Amino acid sequence: MPTLKLRRSLVPLVLIASATAVAPSAAMADEEPYFSLSANVALMSEYRFRGLSLSEKDPAIQGGFDISTKDGFYIGAWGSSIQGYGTETGGLSELELDIYGGYRTEIGAGLTADVGLLAYTYPGSDGTHYIEAYGSISGNAADLVDWKLGAAYVWGGQANLSNQDNIYLYLDAGVPIKDTPITATGHIAYEDGAFGDGKWDWNLGLAYALQQYTVTVQYVDTNVSGIGEGAVVVGLKAAF
Repeated sequence: MPTLKLRRSLVPLVLIASATAVAPSAAMADEEPYFSLSANVALMSEYRFRGLSLSEKDPAIQGGFDISTKDGFYIGAWGSSIQGYGTETGGLSELELDIYGGYRTEIGAGLTADVGLLAYTYPGSDGTHYIEAYGSISGNAADLVDWKLGAAYVWGGQANLSNQDNIYLYLDAGVPIKDTPITATGHIAYEDGAFGDGKWDWNLGLAYALQQYTVTVQYVDTNVSGIGEGAVVVGLKAAF
């Protein structure tokens, strides 16, 4: 999931006039808080998950929050409206609620590693929830391209997977357009297993950022017919 995050710095409540106290006060003011909170909301023309429309090509409302520590640990939740996911016997859900936690750290040479677990839940339905392990490495190439290479793995034996596992491999890229608030974005991924049989998905788009708001326009497509057919997806997102 790509999301803008704003960190809140500590604000000194008392100003000390003594010259000997100026340096310690400034240090305390600049110190990063141990915990930070970020949140996001979005209105999308449709909800595409790995190239597939989970909102049946209707608009979707989305949002979530993260709590992170300066040591790199984080937990969070994110949700989106969907269209009737589940089974007739187990009930249909109109909501996807993802709960996740992980660890993110710099590993040198300008690279960042991120690993964690994510639980996909669908309130109102039974036997549809599952857990996925994920990991990624991200960086910047030649001060021109921000990139992320990642993988997500679902092991078999979970409620709705029988004994089949699933692997998802992806590459994301973003190229900021010089002297503008616009970034060109791209994504390509391969999936195989319980949720895809040699499935590919990809997208190309633009993101326009203005303060905490971002407008995105993407062409999304897959090699799957029906809910995976190509479409232009537009979104308005805000981060807090």
